[in-house]
Amino acid sequence: MTSERLSAPLLRLAARVLNEATAADTLEAVAAVRAFTEGPTPARYLAATRLLRHAERRRKLGALGRLAGHRRTEQSLDLLARDTTLAPELVQALRALPPDARNSRRLTLISEMLATYRALEARTSGALLELRQSLGPLPTPTGTERRRKPRGR
Repeated sequence: MTSERLSAPLLRLAARVLNEATAADTLEAVAAVRAFTEGPTPARYLAATRLLRHAERRRKLGALGRLAGHRRTEQSLDLLARDTTLAPELVQALRALPPDARNSRRLTLISEMLATYRALEARTSGALLELRQSLGPLPTPTGTERRRKPRGR
């Protein structure tokens, strides 16, 4: 009776996971399901369920990571195309790169460095403007004043 009650939910879970995941990701789960079918016990049911849910979680996290990485890459490319003086051909060449994690990290890093540069530039230009306003007009050297020549060593 226990094996019949445990078999139905395990079969539904296995059908869902095995239809969506790749064979390489579910080898352990398939072995655990086979072990349960050969000798159904609560311990084997729990092991099979745990491995099937783990395979399902890995697949979902992988899909989510690819989606987030693709979105981040597109945002980085849009920032590079919009806020820099890159030639359109270069932006198209960057878009043609394979969408792997390494290229995504590179493009994200470049766009973050450009954003940091712009933030620093804005802060320093504001600080320079405040400094000039607080100092007032700076005296300009007249033609009669000569600069000292550096001493030779």
